[in-house]
Amino acid sequence: MDTEKKRAMEADVMSEMIAIYCRGQGHTNRTPAADAAPALCPDCRRLLDYARDRIIRCPRMDVKSFCSACPVHCYSRDMREQVRAVMRWSGPRMLLHRPIMTLHHIWIDLRSRG
Repeated sequence: MDTEKKRAMEADVMSEMIAIYCRGQGHTNRTPAADAAPALCPDCRRLLDYARDRIIRCPRMDVKSFCSACPVHCYSRDMREQVRAVMRWSGPRMLLHRPIMTLHHIWIDLRSRG
């Protein structure tokens, strides 16, 4: 897969997961961003901006499957814990909200393991 396409796909997955988490947790003051990003509260917006920055700057994007499988941790400890909480909560719900995206994500994960 093309590296830039992979970056875009990973950013889309992260954006969707954070949006599901923000809505599901009942966060208030959600406002849409100018770049067609989902409406998020300020804390979730910071997390999404941080994650996008890390995805853009990732030096191993061409050889890794996902950040969780990467030997280099680009995220700070606090942000990594926040992303884990988001993924724990949003992961099971992704199948209902974005089934094709979820199945594609699972397929890439299984392919990289085998």
